[in-house]
Amino acid sequence: MYDQYLHAYEKLPLGWAGLLMGLALIALHGYALLKPETTKAALTKAAENDEAAKILLTVDFVWIFLLLLDVSWNPLRMNLFDFNFFRSFLIILCPVIWFVLCSQKKSLLFPRALGLFLLLLAIVPLTAAFLKEPVTRLLIPIWWYPVLTVAMFWVGKPYLLRDWAAWYTARPSIYKYSNLFGLAYGAAVLVCSFFWF
Repeated sequence: MYDQYLHAYEKLPLGWAGLLMGLALIALHGYALLKPETTKAALTKAAENDEAAKILLTVDFVWIFLLLLDVSWNPLRMNLFDFNFFRSFLIILCPVIWFVLCSQKKSLLFPRALGLFLLLLAIVPLTAAFLKEPVTRLLIPIWWYPVLTVAMFWVGKPYLLRDWAAWYTARPSIYKYSNLFGLAYGAAVLVCSFFWF
């Protein structure tokens, strides 16, 4: 079934991946610079935001369910190779875990949901940039590898998001210059997506 099959991620052109990533970085960091108080307040409260956690967890588990669902009309279906035997078990387990996490009162659920979302999201631009010709494509993995590292910490140690947010929002100069860097990085990715990707 998987002979000559291209996953949906592999069909995404590098130019589009760079365009979307550049626009997202510009939008996020631009908003953080224009609305610092709103952004800081959201970051400070994010770790304890159970409603947002449930919404994000639902997105995560629908995404995972589609990756596991092995039907011909599903462009997200993933080849598990030697682990294909476990596919049916994982499909059943997916909604069970979602229900347990969303129905029980969990402390610091949002950092885990956000970390899982970033882990799922990162593979999209990384796949689009994999083994492509222009050297400027390295702007994509250079950004995403640190994000992946942070995401894994948030999944395993969710209190870190709360602690890092408190540290980050208490330092105006770091807040300002990190967002300026993110804005410039997004602009660089956007320019490369038009001229080289």
